[in-house]
Amino acid sequence: MVKHKIIKTFTYEGLGFPVRLTNVPMVEIRGDFVPDIDFNKLQKAVLLHLCHKKTPLTGHEIKFIRKYFRLTTTAFGHLFGYTHSAVLKWESREDLIAKIAPTTEVYLRLYIFEFLKQGAKDFKDLYEEISIPQLAEYLKKPQIYKHIPLSIDAAEDLVSIA
Repeated sequence: MVKHKIIKTFTYEGLGFPVRLTNVPMVEIRGDFVPDIDFNKLQKAVLLHLCHKKTPLTGHEIKFIRKYFRLTTTAFGHLFGYTHSAVLKWESREDLIAKIAPTTEVYLRLYIFEFLKQGAKDFKDLYEEISIPQLAEYLKKPQIYKHIPLSIDAAEDLVSIA
């Protein structure tokens, strides 16, 4: 008999950085409980949350985005007007702020949002929500920035993803 349960909080590390999932349905497989979720929907939900993130993207988050789009570092850099070595430099920052120019980061977030086919009104709202000056402030003292894991409600956020 297959056992199921809901876990209030679960940290998922499978995307290269921690994502805190809440209200996670779990299923027992070979004696261990594992998330019983659609991981494709999880990736899309993470992308949407990264678009709305108040703080700059980290190296691991940039790498996740690039791999999601199945792009080489050269192709990814070209898409945003940078070289392959610039992308490697961003990604090498790992859990630290990637130190991307704030205008490029805004463009990247809008690119993701448009790719996920969000509505025009939502696109405009996101554009107004992202603060270039706020992103730039983090670049002045990146060493004091503490990475806060994304938080996704599995019961709500993953259900609403098409």
